[in-house]
Amino acid sequence: MSSSYRLTLENWLQQLDVFADKVLDIGGSQLPVNKRVAVWNVQEYKIADLPDPHVNSPKPDIEIDINTSPLISQDFGTYDLIFCLEVFDYVFNPLDAFRWIYTLLEDEGTAWVTFPSFYPTHQPIEDDALRYMEGGIRKLAKATNLKIKEMIRRKPETNSLDNFFRAERLRAAKHYDHEFIGWIVRFEK
Repeated sequence: MSSSYRLTLENWLQQLDVFADKVLDIGGSQLPVNKRVAVWNVQEYKIADLPDPHVNSPKPDIEIDINTSPLISQDFGTYDLIFCLEVFDYVFNPLDAFRWIYTLLEDEGTAWVTFPSFYPTHQPIEDDALRYMEGGIRKLAKATNLKIKEMIRRKPETNSLDNFFRAERLRAAKHYDHEFIGWIVRFEK
């Protein structure tokens, strides 16, 4: 059974209509986005991922590690739509990853990126890196000239997170909705 975290993404994707000339799916070898959306009308679709991303996953069209690859060491082209889903928990250098997205995005292009905020350490443990809050996402976008057009909260199924904060006497910001476990963000260049 999938986690509520995964289900929020899948439910959102199933409502998405994609019309684009060129789409890049960063990290898409395991679960390609083209098979997860409501409508897919795309002229050119490429997957960018690690050289050997996952067992039984197809080889990516573009081999890249947005943590360590030199920024645009070769011409990968530009895309009017980029998906980078369930990747940023493995990104330990988010500023460079944002720069990659900016560089690969056409002028006035759109990027959909997911960010975990609350998620336990998961496999592979040695690669699980960061979690993100709204303020950090906004600062990374500003530093790389990406414009945030939409931020969708990924909500938990229960109010246990709020109960946890209270039980641990954590000082949550007042007048702020803390019931989220991650983000789906739409950026534009």
